Amino acid sequence: MALSYRRWVYQNVLREEPGPILSESILQRIWFESLFQNPLTTLQGELVTLHHPGLWNHRPGPDFLRASFSTPDGRTHAGDVEIHRHSSDWEAHGHGSDPAYRQVILHVFWQADPSLTETPPTSIRQIALTHQLAAPLTELISLFRATPAEIAGGEKAGLCHTSLLSLQPEKLREILEEAGSHRLRQRRALATARTSAHGLDQAVWIALAEGLGFSENREPFTSLARAVPVQLLSRMPDPTCRASLLYGVAGLLPDPTTRSVSPRAQPILKELWNHWWKARHSWTDRILPPTLWKMGSTRPNNSPFRRIAALATLSDPHTWPELVDSVHRAQSARFLEILKSASHPFWDHHAGWDGRLLPSRSRLIGLDRAHALLFQVLAPFADCDELTLHNTIATWPTGGDAGLIRSACLRLFGLPFAPAELRSHLAREGLLQIYKDFCRSKADACQSCSMPDFLKQRNRPPEARSPTPATLSPQSAHNLPNPVNRSATTHPALPKTPPETSPFLKVVPARPPPLARRRNPHPPGR
Repeated sequence: MALSYRRWVYQNVLREEPGPILSESILQRIWFESLFQNPLTTLQGELVTLHHPGLWNHRPGPDFLRASFSTPDGRTHAGDVEIHRHSSDWEAHGHGSDPAYRQVILHVFWQADPSLTETPPTSIRQIALTHQLAAPLTELISLFRATPAEIAGGEKAGLCHTSLLSLQPEKLREILEEAGSHRLRQRRALATARTSAHGLDQAVWIALAEGLGFSENREPFTSLARAVPVQLLSRMPDPTCRASLLYGVAGLLPDPTTRSVSPRAQPILKELWNHWWKARHSWTDRILPPTLWKMGSTRPNNSPFRRIAALATLSDPHTWPELVDSVHRAQSARFLEILKSASHPFWDHHAGWDGRLLPSRSRLIGLDRAHALLFQVLAPFADCDELTLHNTIATWPTGGDAGLIRSACLRLFGLPFAPAELRSHLAREGLLQIYKDFCRSKADACQSCSMPDFLKQRNRPPEARSPTPATLSPQSAHNLPNPVNRSATTHPALPKTPPETSPFLKVVPARPPPLARRRNPHPPGR
C-alpha cells in the first residue's frame, strides 16, 4: 500500500502539536521527580502504579534503568523506561532494533502522534503525560527539588539517609566497616574456592578481568578470562600474539575487509589478524558473541577495547609472575606500580577501532580503578591473617567519588560524596555493600527496607536493644546476612557489638585459611 501524502508529510516535515511540547530533558526531570498522577493510565486504558521511576541514565541507552510498577492484577514489573516528546520517536530513533532497549517496559512521552501505527512491542506499555501531570505546566518547574548532584548521579536520597547522617561519625564508620568486613570475607571465601579449583594464577586472572569489566561488562570479561587462561598467555612472549587471541576470542576483532575502521587502526589490525587467522579455527567454540559487550554505557577511557589491551600487557611472561607475587605477599605499592605500568602506543590514545582520540593520553588502568582493584584482587588472595590484612587496608588510598560510589552516597547520605570522617577504604567498600544489599536489589527497595529500623535499633544503648532482629520486615529480611560472634582477630578499630546487632557479618572462620601459592598441575588451554 502506497504511503499517503499526509502520513509522509507528518513523518518528515510537519508535526501536529495541539499543545505545548516540553523538551525531553524537562520530561526526564518530571519523571525523575515523579511529578505526575499515580497511578498512571496507559494508552490502552490500563492503570499502572509506579513504585520507583528508575535510575536516571545519562549514558547511551534507555533514559531510566530498573524502574518498577504494579498492575491491577497484583503483578510487579521491573525494567527500563524511555522518555520521548512524541510516541513516534521510538521508531524514529531506531530503538526497536537496538539491543540496548530490550529491557524497556515503559515508553513515556508528552503526547501521542495521531494516525500513526508504528508502535513499540505490545510488551512495552505506553503512557502519554499530557493530561497526567501533578500540576499545571506554569507551576511545574517551581516544584523541581532534585539537586544538580542528584540529577548527575541519577539517584535520590533514600528513606534512611537522615538516620544515617544523624549517627555519630564513629558509630556510622563502625557500621560501614562492619559491612566492609563482610564484603571482604565474601571475596576471600570466593578466592579460596577459585584457587582450589583453578590454581592461584588463573584465580587471580579471573578476578582481575572481573575488576576491569566494571559492572557493565563484568560477565563478558569473566567469560573471556575463563576462555583464554593466563597459563597459556603467559607463555607467549609476543604481545601481538596475546592481544590477537584476547580480541579474537572476545569477538571484538573487526575484519577490516568488511568493516570500516580508522586508518590509524589499520596497522595494528593487520598485525593482529596475521596471528588470529591462523589460530581462530581452534578457538571457534570459545568465541564470545559481540552482543555480550556493552559499549554505549561505558566511558571512553573505560572501553572494553582498552581493558583488553591492559590484560594483554599484564599477561606478559615477565610481568604476570611479578603481579601474582605482589598479590600473594599483599604488597600493595608494588601491585599498583605494575597496574600503572600497563601501556600501549595505540590504546593509550584511543577508545575504539573507529579511531576516536581521547582528550589526552590516558593510562589503560586509571588510578581510581587501580585503587579499587586492591580490594577486588589483592585483598582476597593475600596470604595473611585477617588482622594483618585489616591493618594493611587501613593504609590504602580510597579513590574518587565517581560512578557507583557517588550513587551510593546520594542514596544513603543525600550527598554526592562520602563525609570526610568515613573515607577509609574499608568504610568505602562497606558503603558499596550496603548499597548493593539494600538499594540495588530492586528499584523500589526503599518501600520495604529494614535499614531505618536497624539503624534505630543500633543507635539504642546496648541494654535497650532487642535480643533478636524483630524489626526486620519479611520483604527485606533476606537482605541481611546472618549475625556472628566476632572473633579476637576482628579489626581493633571496630568496637565490640552484640552479635544480633551485626547483620553484615556471616558465619566464617576466625581466620580464613591462607591461600597456598600453587600452580594448577593441569592448566587449561590448547
